[in-house]
Amino acid sequence: MSVTESLKDAATYAALRTKLAWLTHQVHEHADAVTTLASDVNEIAEQMQDAAETMKALAVDDATTAEFADAALTMTGAKDAASAYTAAADSAAAAADEAKTTVESEHGGIADAVDTSPVEMAEAAFYTQP
Repeated sequence: MSVTESLKDAATYAALRTKLAWLTHQVHEHADAVTTLASDVNEIAEQMQDAAETMKALAVDDATTAEFADAALTMTGAKDAASAYTAAADSAAAAADEAKTTVESEHGGIADAVDTSPVEMAEAAFYTQP
């Protein structure tokens, strides 16, 4: 479900705040999962490199040692990609926090005024500025 689709049912400010809180939480969970994955990939890359060096020190044949070294190189590339993805996920989490904060700071007072007002709100057209 896209963000746009998930916000379509947020017809009120309160519903929008609830939905934004949920989406922000989801983005943070995703960023945490990506960070954990990047760490795991980094650890595996280091282990593969250690295995290649150990085999070389033990005079294991060059072809086998080269295969492990190639695997370590591939994992290092994956680690670099995971690190870039982690940075992007962190940026997305920060943007989600900013969106939530902006909605609350720029519209929170209005919602509070409406919620505590002793009179019903007029139709939106009544509040339109010429």
